[in-house]
Amino acid sequence: MNGNMGQLLGDALLVVFTFFGVVPVLMNTVSQFGVLKRFADEMVREGVIAEEKVKALLPKKQIAGVVISALMLFVLFTACIKTAPFGWVCAGVPFLLGLFKYRNIVEFNSFTVQRFQNNFKGEYDKRKMQKYIETHF
Repeated sequence: MNGNMGQLLGDALLVVFTFFGVVPVLMNTVSQFGVLKRFADEMVREGVIAEEKVKALLPKKQIAGVVISALMLFVLFTACIKTAPFGWVCAGVPFLLGLFKYRNIVEFNSFTVQRFQNNFKGEYDKRKMQKYIETHF
C-alpha cells in the first residue's frame, strides 16, 4: 500500500511540475527568441528604447532562459525515465495541455507588452511606451 501511495504522489508531483513549471518556462524561452525579440525591435524603431540597451540585455535574458529550460527539461526527462512507463504519460499529457493553455505567451498581445516592461524596467521611455500602447491596444 505504501508503494502505491508513494507512486501516486510522485506521479502527481510530476504532473504539477510539468504543467506549472516546465511548460511556462519553456514557452517563455521560445518567446524570448520570437515575439519578444520582434517587439523589442519594434520598440527600437518607435524610439521607446535605445538599440544598445536591447542588444545588451536581451541576449542575457535569452541565454538565461535557455539554461533554465534545459535544466528543467533534463529534470523532467530524468523523472520520466525513472518512473517509466507511467512517467511518460504523467508528464506527456500535462505537457500537451500546458502548451495549449500557455500558448498566449508566444503570441503578440498585451502580455508581450507586460513582459517587455518587466525585462527592460527603467530602460525605456515610459511616455512613448504609453503612447504606443494607447494607439495599438
